[in-house]
Amino acid sequence: LKHKLVPLRYLCAVHDSYDAHPSYVVCGGCVFVPLSWPWISAHKHSDGWEGGFPSYNSVSSLPAEGEKQVIVLSKVLADEVNIGYHLKKWLILCRVNGEVPANMRELVRLISKAGSKKHLEFRLHPINEEDFNEQAICLDMEECKQAEDRILKQHMIASWCSDDVIPAEIDVTSAKTMVSTLKCTSDKPKTAA
Repeated sequence: LKHKLVPLRYLCAVHDSYDAHPSYVVCGGCVFVPLSWPWISAHKHSDGWEGGFPSYNSVSSLPAEGEKQVIVLSKVLADEVNIGYHLKKWLILCRVNGEVPANMRELVRLISKAGSKKHLEFRLHPINEEDFNEQAICLDMEECKQAEDRILKQHMIASWCSDDVIPAEIDVTSAKTMVSTLKCTSDKPKTAA
C-alpha cells in the first residue's frame, strides 16, 4: 500500500514561510492581505485586543480548496482619494465590482480589469457577518490612478502589490505601479473566444 502524504493547506495560513516577504495589494490606499496566523498575531496585540480585533477562529481552521484565500482589508492608508473610509480595517473582501476574487492573484486581475471603468467598488464584511453587515468602498478609478504614486511614496511602499500576487499573464517588470499594470493589460490585443 502506497500513499503520498501531503501537508494540509488551510484558508488561514499557519505560517508565511521563513524569510518571506508579505503578500499585499494596495489600491486607492486600501491595503489587502491574505489572512494568516502571523498577520493575526501581529495585529491582535499591536492594535489592542481590547480595541475590537475580531476573532477569525471560524475560518482559520477550514481546509483550503485549491488556491482559495481569505482576503482581508488590513487598513486604509489615509489620502484624499479615500476620504470617509480611513477607519475601515479587518474586513473580509467578498467582491470587486461584482466579481468574487478567489485569491490575491485574482484580486490583481480584477483590479486590472477595472482599469477602464469609472469606479472601483470593494464589497466587504466583518467576519461572520456576511449576510447582514456588508459594507462598500467605492473609489473613483481616475483618482486612484492619480493618487497611487503619492500614497506609495508617503508610506514608503515600493510597489502597489507584492511580486508573488502578480498573475502570470502580467509582466512583472511593468507591474511596479497599478497605472503601468492597467496600461499593460489594456494594450494587450483581445483574443476571440
